[in-house]
Amino acid sequence: MMQTLRKMNEGSLLQRTMLHIALFVLGSASVVALASVLLVSTAKALLPPHDATDTGADKANQEQDEESGGDTSSPEAAAGAAGSRSGTKALAQMRMANRRGDAVAR
Repeated sequence: MMQTLRKMNEGSLLQRTMLHIALFVLGSASVVALASVLLVSTAKALLPPHDATDTGADKANQEQDEESGGDTSSPEAAAGAAGSRSGTKALAQMRMANRRGDAVAR
């Protein structure tokens, strides 16, 4: 064991520096890889599968359509189909356009 340590201590300063740099890079890469694997496995364990969230969203949209009577001609129904955040913006834009149209007609 002591002979191995003496051999590692021999050599130029450049060789020892390169050895330290290589060990640091390998150690850092292994820590990052381990943290990545742990993070991904934890996220997969805690979050539901991707297919389950899609089917849940589809069911919620179907229930919302059934509650609204299935009328897709209204701006509210069109905005609901577009999504909650973008739908609210689309609904507001449609209402502003309708108000402008009513003001011009008067």
